[in-house]
Amino acid sequence: MPLQRPRHLLSCAVLGAALLLSACGFQLRGTATEDIPLQELRLSVQDEYGQIHRALRESLINHGVRVTDSARYHLQLQEADSRRSLGNASRGGPIERELRSELTYVISNRDGRLLLGPETLTAQRSYGADRNNVTGNTEEEQLLRNEMHQELIRQLVLRLSHVSPAVLEAREQALDGSGQPAPTR
Repeated sequence: MPLQRPRHLLSCAVLGAALLLSACGFQLRGTATEDIPLQELRLSVQDEYGQIHRALRESLINHGVRVTDSARYHLQLQEADSRRSLGNASRGGPIERELRSELTYVISNRDGRLLLGPETLTAQRSYGADRNNVTGNTEEEQLLRNEMHQELIRQLVLRLSHVSPAVLEAREQALDGSGQPAPTR
C-alpha cells in the first residue's frame, strides 16, 4: 500500500497542473478548434497531388467545410518554396541554409470576382547543412518543409475562421454596386 500514495499524489499534481494551464487559456500548438463559418468551398491548388492540397482538403473537411466544385466561393492557392545559403563555411564544414515557404490565397465568387485577398502567408526555417552528408541534408530539408506546410495550413485555417458568408456577401454586393464588370476567363 505504500506505493499507492505517491502515485495518487503524482496523479493529483498532474491533474491540478492541467486544470491550471487550461484555466489560463494555454493550448498545445496545433490543437486549436477554430470553426470555419463557410459551409462549402471550391478549392484550387497548383499541385492537386501535392502535400498542401491533401492536408488542406483534409483540414477543411475536419472543420466541417464541404469541398465541392459547385460551391459559391472559390479558394485559390498558389504556393512557392525557396532555399538560400546564409553563409559559406571553410574546409567543408556546415553551411547554414534558410528555407522559405509561401502560400498566397484569394477567395472569389462563382463569376471569378475577387472578394478577399490576395494575402500571402509565410513560414521559414534555417538549418546547418553538412557538405559531407547529402542524404541527411535532404531528409532534414524535407522534414522542415513538411513542418512549414503544416504551419501554413494552420495559418490559413485561422484566417478562414474569421471569414463568414455575410462578409463575403457584403463584398459581393459592394462590387455589384460599383458597376465593375465581372472578369472574363
